[in-house]
Amino acid sequence: MAAEPLNGPTMQKYQDLARQHRLWLSLGGFQEQGPPLPHGGDLPAERQAQSTSSSSAAQSSDDTSQDLAAAGAPSQPNPALTRRLYNAHVVLSDTGALVAHYRKIHLFDVDVPNGPVLLESRTTLPGDKLVVCDSPVGRLALTVCYDLRFPEMWQRLAFDMGAQAVAVPSAFTKTTGEAHWELLCRARAVECQAFVIAAAQAGKHSEKRESFGHSLIVDPWGAVLTKLDGSETGVAVADLDLERLEAVRQKMPIVHHRQKGHRAYLT
Repeated sequence: MAAEPLNGPTMQKYQDLARQHRLWLSLGGFQEQGPPLPHGGDLPAERQAQSTSSSSAAQSSDDTSQDLAAAGAPSQPNPALTRRLYNAHVVLSDTGALVAHYRKIHLFDVDVPNGPVLLESRTTLPGDKLVVCDSPVGRLALTVCYDLRFPEMWQRLAFDMGAQAVAVPSAFTKTTGEAHWELLCRARAVECQAFVIAAAQAGKHSEKRESFGHSLIVDPWGAVLTKLDGSETGVAVADLDLERLEAVRQKMPIVHHRQKGHRAYLT
């Protein structure tokens, strides 16, 4: 799929899907059309790094019958790009309205040990804003894939912007996924005292690239509520108990201790 604007035909299809099934949708990473390349120059065909999510994770809070589905917007390389793109995460309501729109901040430019060289910045521009929105599962923060490795970003979303849950649609490589995927998801949940909703693309893209999968949902105490195994594609569902979240935060008031500690280590 070539990059499209947010009012393009692909997004309109997702909006129709949300309305038809009365579902909130989390779409990441959606290839949002960006500005033209300098001088209209084309990029080479070997676009390698796209953080997309084809597995789904769904969950609902105790006080609503609505679900929030973290769905994928898979994409394929385009050999003759004349524009850069944004790796976007979009949330749609059950009426099809565009509720929130985040552009991935941290781009994945990495030479993976025993794996491929991935250069997301070759075709993608970074975003520059953090995004949270109200949703059926509480105050929801939007991130994408590699953002998972930057705890200060997540702490800002949770402690300064009020996020109760963080959605992180991802496409970790098999190598990094095996080593770090669940570890990072649980660590972010514990240190931010928030639910982590982590849909993960799974399976082989080509002979040189394979995504780890293992979509999961983690609670604020670090417990894995549900997950998919291996390379399966499916839907993982869990109840998000916001009363438990508040109980965890009250018993261990990290946000208040963080504010006090800032005086010592922030200038």
